Amino acid sequence: MSLWDRVKGWFSGGSRGGGGQVPELAWISAEDNPWGVPVLDLRPVTLGMSSYSENPICAQNAVSFSGEDGTCFIEQVPAEASEWPVALRYRVADELADGVLFTPEVMEHKWALFFFRDRARVDRGRVLCVRSWTRTVQAVAEGTLDGEQLVLDTLRGTIVSDARAEAQARALDFLIRSHALDEIYPAPIEGMEAAPQTAALTCFSLWGNRALYATHHPLPDDPPDDPLRTISLLHIAVARGDLEAIAAQLDRGVSPELRGRDGLTPVHWACAAERWQEVLRLLLERGASVDARSLQGATPLMNAIQARSLEEARFLLGHGADPRAADRRGFTSTHRAAEMGYLEFLELLLEHGADPRVAAEGHTPRSLAEKKGEKAIVERIDRWIASQ
Repeated sequence: MSLWDRVKGWFSGGSRGGGGQVPELAWISAEDNPWGVPVLDLRPVTLGMSSYSENPICAQNAVSFSGEDGTCFIEQVPAEASEWPVALRYRVADELADGVLFTPEVMEHKWALFFFRDRARVDRGRVLCVRSWTRTVQAVAEGTLDGEQLVLDTLRGTIVSDARAEAQARALDFLIRSHALDEIYPAPIEGMEAAPQTAALTCFSLWGNRALYATHHPLPDDPPDDPLRTISLLHIAVARGDLEAIAAQLDRGVSPELRGRDGLTPVHWACAAERWQEVLRLLLERGASVDARSLQGATPLMNAIQARSLEEARFLLGHGADPRAADRRGFTSTHRAAEMGYLEFLELLLEHGADPRVAAEGHTPRSLAEKKGEKAIVERIDRWIASQ
């Protein structure tokens, strides 16, 4: 079970403040939370406040990251010339490719994070920490890709005003965990524990609504359970339908089956691209599997059916997609078509060799269709079974 799931089990949803006053905040004892130290519940503030800026440029910047790939920040250097030693470790799944670790979607998201490898030393990489409201690189964390880990050893610039290496390291760790990994994790508030309302406002100003809890106590230095993944430059090129950029990323050795932060491969993303046929054809020509698997084991064909794209389903089946492929729970494309009542898709799958008798978690395509009241699907499956 992930830490996110464990925390949701420990805590209920947050309350919302109002009336312009900072609400009273509660400390949660070490025995009553997953981290084993007292934590301050910030949610009445960080989930109850909205961000705004009287500066129209800042307001525009804060929500300007849709589709951003981060390459425009590579040459930026932090305004603060400080350098801090850090020792932070993060698991890496498959390959950590150049791309997006986190981009803000609302004004209450205060940071964007990008990862890029060092061109001179491919075993070295950098995490760019960008303040979203100003679109400036606040800090750069550098480290080594060591097998299945990213080991960060140096931070250039500053994330918080506290002039101690330990404080900078804790802030960086929180930033990566809470943003890049979507982990619920206590924000650092050393020196502010005696003034919880001030601590909460400071956390909201610095971290926005990604800070739900905070503590001044040290936390274990074990790496997070979940691995770091990017939305790679290849994924982004695919989404843009940029065939030249796709080819360039493939030439650099990025796998066409690399899974991104959302668990999907570029092949899955291609199905949503405007020039999807050209993009898919290029990826398949360059070695991608037409049955590339998401983290949940879903194939592009399964996604095409759920998106009700008959043309894409025909294309994928025509290029060898397996209609009998099952996801990690055992469900097939036929389960999806039957449950959603997509008779045309069911016919197409049967034409290409699908078997509607396969059961997953006690459900067959027929039983799912029957439960949903899809009589035409049930009758078609019955006719298919009778013909065997």
